[in-house]
Amino acid sequence: MATPHTWSPGDTLIIYGPWSILTCTVAFWLTGESRATLYHVFLFLRLSFHSVCENNKRLSQKREVHMRILRLILLTMLAGGSGCSTEDSVSSLSLPLNMPSIVARSIEFHGGSLYEGSTITMTITSLSGSFQLEVTRQGGQFDHAVIGATREGVERRVRVTNAAVQEWRGGEEVELDEQGATRARAFVDARVFFPLLPYTLNGGDVNYEDLGIETWEGRDLHKVRVSFTPGTSNDADDAYMFWFDPETGQMEQFGYDFDGGLRFRKGIEFQQVGGVIFSTQENYAIDGGRVPVGMLSPSYVAENMSLLSTVVISDVMVEPL
Repeated sequence: MATPHTWSPGDTLIIYGPWSILTCTVAFWLTGESRATLYHVFLFLRLSFHSVCENNKRLSQKREVHMRILRLILLTMLAGGSGCSTEDSVSSLSLPLNMPSIVARSIEFHGGSLYEGSTITMTITSLSGSFQLEVTRQGGQFDHAVIGATREGVERRVRVTNAAVQEWRGGEEVELDEQGATRARAFVDARVFFPLLPYTLNGGDVNYEDLGIETWEGRDLHKVRVSFTPGTSNDADDAYMFWFDPETGQMEQFGYDFDGGLRFRKGIEFQQVGGVIFSTQENYAIDGGRVPVGMLSPSYVAENMSLLSTVVISDVMVEPL
């Protein structure tokens, strides 16, 4: 006569362990967690299950086959990758090793690899005028064009690529000397940098300082100071401060100092177009001599800065290449 089997905690793991693995697998697969994290979950459960099995000689062949089938399902999903993974959006980006994780998360959240595999067109309007931007990036190759108007109302188009700087006025190409090419490049860079943040914080000339959490108007934001290696651009002496949502990575606000004063921009309207997030921002200012960006705080903005303009982004199109 067979001896009745006494239920033990080990039987609970034997019966439900495989389903725990499958549940973890599906959850991580749907939420886009990394394969490495999923593998460690699998390894832990597998080792726990093996330990119980070694001490439980009553494990039936049916249960063993059951476990093997579920293990095969897990390994298949690991090999196939995540169907809904947001990590894929930045998998092709080359990010600096010194970049804080919150900045990398922000780039991923705002568009990831779409920044380097698409043509983005938009209109950006502020106190300095209205400009049309045409930005194409494919890996390390870029083609940036800014179209605006001179004070005389003549159309001005400036194009910067990896290989050249070109300018047209009234449809006629203008010959640029070295100084003219430098000014034209700065004209384009200044207008492309801001609307494509935080992606434009990705570069070998960027220096980061992670300053942790800071509270603004009752909300915790992750603060990062950014500077640029001297001599890498016309504005390399300017310093920036960025504040990100610590959970999502959304860039909520930023400020920067320059020879003419201090600016603080706060996102007031966010829109996602073709998988890339853009924001319309209130632009607060204090003019005069350079005021260190480190002075920015809720009280400093309220007491010393005034709303200069609203920077509006419109007519956005994102076309993947």
